[in-house]
Parts: sequence; C-alpha cells; structure tokens
Amino acid sequence: MTSLLGMASAETRLSLATELEAMLAAVYREPWYQASRRVDEGGRFAVARLAHGYADLGAAGATTPGTSNSLTLFGDIYQMPGGPNKRPERQFLEQYASRGDRFLEEVQGAFVAVMFDESAGMVRIANDRFGQRPLYYSVLDDVLYFSTSLAALFAAGVPAKVSAAGMAQFFTFGQYLGCDTLYQDIQVLPAGSLLEFSTETGARRVRRYVGPWAGAHRNRTPSQWLDAICDAMVPAVRRSSSGTAGLGLALSGGLDARTILGLINHEQVDLKTVCLGMQGSLDLQCAQQMAALVGCRHHSHLLDEAFLGNFEAHLNRMVDLTGGQYLSQCIVIPTLPVYREQGIRVLLRGHAGELMHMRKAYAYSIDDAALSISSREEAQDWLFSHLQSYMLKGVPGGLFQGDYTNAMATAPREAFEQSFAELPDLEDPRQAIWHYFVNERLRRETTLSLGKFASVCDVRVPMLDADLIGLLLAAPVELKQDETIQRHILKRCRPQLLSVVNANVGAPMKAGLLKQQAAKLKMRVFAKLGVPGYQPYERTGLWLRRELDGLVRRILLDEQCLDRGVFRPDAVRQVIDGHGTKTANHTYLILAMMIFEIGQRRLGGAQPCGVRVGEVACEPA
Repeated sequence: MTSLLGMASAETRLSLATELEAMLAAVYREPWYQASRRVDEGGRFAVARLAHGYADLGAAGATTPGTSNSLTLFGDIYQMPGGPNKRPERQFLEQYASRGDRFLEEVQGAFVAVMFDESAGMVRIANDRFGQRPLYYSVLDDVLYFSTSLAALFAAGVPAKVSAAGMAQFFTFGQYLGCDTLYQDIQVLPAGSLLEFSTETGARRVRRYVGPWAGAHRNRTPSQWLDAICDAMVPAVRRSSSGTAGLGLALSGGLDARTILGLINHEQVDLKTVCLGMQGSLDLQCAQQMAALVGCRHHSHLLDEAFLGNFEAHLNRMVDLTGGQYLSQCIVIPTLPVYREQGIRVLLRGHAGELMHMRKAYAYSIDDAALSISSREEAQDWLFSHLQSYMLKGVPGGLFQGDYTNAMATAPREAFEQSFAELPDLEDPRQAIWHYFVNERLRRETTLSLGKFASVCDVRVPMLDADLIGLLLAAPVELKQDETIQRHILKRCRPQLLSVVNANVGAPMKAGLLKQQAAKLKMRVFAKLGVPGYQPYERTGLWLRRELDGLVRRILLDEQCLDRGVFRPDAVRQVIDGHGTKTANHTYLILAMMIFEIGQRRLGGAQPCGVRVGEVACEPA
C-alpha cells in the first residue's frame, strides 16, 4: 500500500467527492498507483486508498451484509483470530463488531482500519499496536481529515501552521515525540489506538485499546530466555514472509537483516536481497557473502558520483515521502526504483532488532551509566540526556528567532516527560530504555523510514511482532547488550552466517571478545586509510563539506530561507562556514535545516506560530 486518506463531517458536504479527489491527487506520485474510493451518499464520509497496482482493488473496502457497516483496511494482516480468510476485510469487520477491542489486541499486522457505521453515524479508525502505519489527522470546524500522508491533508485545506514546540523537538531529538508533528493543527494517532468521530455531533476522542507492555521479569534461566526468543522469532519471520510473491530483503553487514535471512526457509521462499553502499564498503562485501551462503539472489547498489549529482532531487523526494518529518541522509532514495526493477513487491526490513543488542542502537545505545541505573528517575534522566542530538551545540547565540527560541527552552523537556510518563512501572528500571525505544523511536522515527520504501513496494518488519517484542521487553538486560541473542538464533537455525563479518565491529560473529576489539581498531585505521573493504557505506559529513557545499549554500542562504523568521541569518552562515572549515561537525544540523526549508517550500509554506486547535486527549486503555 502507499496511502490512505479521507474525511468525515458532522454536516453534509456536497463537495465531498471533489475534496477526496484533491487529496488523492496530492499523493498520486507514480503512474502504476491504483486508487480505490468509497464515498457516503449522505455526504458525511469518504475514504480512499492507493496501492501499487499488483491486483485490482475494486471498491475501497468491505461491507457487512444486512448492516450499514463498512471497512477500509490499509496495510498488512499477518495473523487474525479465526484463522486465514480469503476475505480478510469482511472477517476483520465482523469480528470487531462482535468482540470489539479484544479482537484488535489479538491481530498481528501493520495496518490502519477505517470503519464507518452509517446508521450510528460513527467513524472509527484503528491502527496496529505498534503504530507501523502513521496516521495523521486534524479536526477543524467539525470536519475530521485523516491520511497517512501530510500532503493529502494540506491539499484538503488543513493549515500548514508551524508549531514552535514541534520545531524544538525536531532540533533537539532529531524526531517528534508523543502525538506531535511539525504542524500545530495535525497530530499522529498513538499506537494501539482508536480515533472515534461522530458524523452526527462532531464529537471525537482518541483512546488506547491496548495498554503499555507490562514487561514482567519471568523466572527463566538465560538459556531458557534465548530459546524462548528464538522460538518466537521463527514464526514472526514466517508470518511476514510465507506465501509472498516478489519477496525482498534489505540486507547489510550488520545483525538484524542477517537474522531474518537466516530464518527464512529458502527452499520454499524465493527471496532476493538488496544492499547499498559506497565502492569498497564492508556492508556490500558482507551482504554478498551471506546471500551466497543461503543461495538466494542478490543485488548490490553503489552510491557513486551519480548519487551526489542528484542529491537535491533525492532530498526533495525524501521530503515529499515523509512530509518533512524525518531527519534523513537520503541514502536509500536512489535505491527505490531498484526494488521494482528487481521484481520486489514486498520488502522485509530489519528494524526493531536493536532491542536485542542495545549497545548499537543510535542515541539509545546503552553504556556503563545505563547499566547502573537503579530507579525510574535515573532512567528518565539518562534517556533525556542521551536522546538529545546536540545538533545545536556550538552555535553561538542560538539558531532560532522569536517564539522558536522560547520554545527551545521548555518544549523538548515537556514533550519528553509527557511521553516518559506513559511507560509502565518496571521491576528493572533499566528496561525503560527498551520500552521507550519501542514507544518513540520505532513508532515515530522508524515508521517514517519505512514510508520511503512503501512508495514503491509493500514493507514488512518481521521483528515488530507482538509475541516477540513482549519477550524482548521482559528479557534480562544482560542478554540484550551485544550479539548474544542473535548469535544464539543463528547458531540454531543458520550457523554458516556466523562466519561472515559483522560490519559494525569488523569481526565474524563467532569471534571472541579480544578478536572483536582488535578488529574494531583495525577497521577504524583501515577506513581512514581508504583501504577497500573497510569503508563505511556513506560519508555525509564530508559530502556536505565538499561536493554538496554549493547546494547547502544555495538552499540555506537563499533569501526565502533567511527571511522566513525562523533561523537567525548570521547563525546559519556560522553553521555552514564552521562545518566547511572543520571547526565543527554540523552534519545533522545542516540536514535538519535543509529538510525544514524544503518542506516549507514544497508543502505549502510556514505560517506564524499560534495556538493549537483540534487537539484530542488520548485516553488510556
């Protein structure tokens, strides 16, 4: 699937069908996209979805015979109570009608379900428990607008008013937290939630149908934990890969996609792997070796001069696909056409595997201080300190102007504390790092990354499986630091993959600690010397300083950017010059500013900060 969109109104709207087409036009990016629509004859509700055109969709969704209930399902259902069904939408609708929230808790998949009960005048929008398909919504003048794409909301007339608090989050954490977005009038549906809207009264509310993970520490030995996780991982991969035509896997030299590769039954599943990187990168070399070991087809995609020459186009497309909500280096954008060229219809990604090795988990990477946490308060302090991207460090006088400066002082902390308060009380307070990673990183950052790939094929994340995640959140911290879990899984299911180097450390997975430490040192030295086979898959900081310097200056020093009233012009110049002369590393700050500026130009333009409207409080499950 590519996009879901629609609207519901408390009053009859004669222009409903026309407005729906305008929303569709804003996200109709490829000629092979296929649209399906459902418009209520009473002028109160309309919904549409775009798919990749592999099969005829027909009307948008299913109806229940003898009732006024209809459902439009967007995404994938891997497992549903009652067993497989040739008509999953009908089954979903009927079971929800009879079992309600209990049914939603038991569904395995990545989806948004839009249900309309015309006789009761009620629209219900539910997402999966991980929120893998972001649903943006806005309620203005008793009209609910919703879509998986911000562009569709702007096309419907939702104002693109920039939120100073949202800006502060983006430039502090590199992402948004909770339900917030960059825009005042637009929120994201929380994971495992229902948005209910009455087409009779305009009343609306958001409530959770599933509570936070309890994460209770079960009485198991370490070996029992490892076996239990492996036993849950096998069916998780099977659910997302079996019976799928055109299956692909984004493969690198790390651990997560490697584990998925090792659990796929290659005698029954026709798989093609894809890896990208610069010439001489270790990831390309390792991925090719692993694909050969399991006997699947493989494609390597090189990042070369053509990537840098088309970087502006890549940046524009990335902003279009993510609504400017995602801090990205655009590395994967040139690979998007490759998936269709290679016949890949469903792409597996290795996200969420970080929960098994949290010493390598971006800003969440645990250290000795994290392992010594003994209270909830200490966990909160550690997370807030580490999640700050420090993009603004080294910018004299601050980057922002006016209300944006004021928001930087308080908004990030307030947003973080509100989202942290949603975590359950945990027996081991260190587990809060893992829980927060699921609640915020996977839900608000990873899902946007997946959206880029979803523009050309369907995307699935085998490790975002309720049974597996429940075990990973409860398992002892000592097992979830390095390669222990994934080494155990591969040793049981595909031991030959242990012999391939882990590109993150430069040594095979079966190597001992001393060999790994020596390999890390060797990898750093050889990478600096430019030795083939030891290169990283990207060098964005260097590119921004060298090949892309002209593009950076053309975008950020343009009057349109400097006169917007957001960034201090002298601070922008200092950031660019400081990065260019190597007196500071502003790689991610420059990217963030460029993404914001391009987003304003392509998505309707920034408007003055003001008061949020249309907010709906989230009720607990």
